[in-house]
Amino acid sequence: MRKLIYGMNLTLDGYIAAAGDDIGWGGPSDELFQWWLDQDRASSLSLYGRKLWETMSSYWPTGDQQPNATPAEIEFA
Repeated sequence: MRKLIYGMNLTLDGYIAAAGDDIGWGGPSDELFQWWLDQDRASSLSLYGRKLWETMSSYWPTGDQQPNATPAEIEFA
């Protein structure tokens, strides 16, 4: 049997985006991003919701080419 790990970001009001569905206001710290990267490496499957997939699937194919990409973001991309 496999282990299921569930992770979710949430605000107190239950809505994580700013006006206009902007999610750029709360990027993770380098330490948190590295933790999530380590979790991702240890898993064999990731399941995303529709809105997160739509946002991230257009970013990550070129995430390593972004001018402000950190080493962890480059590795993740």
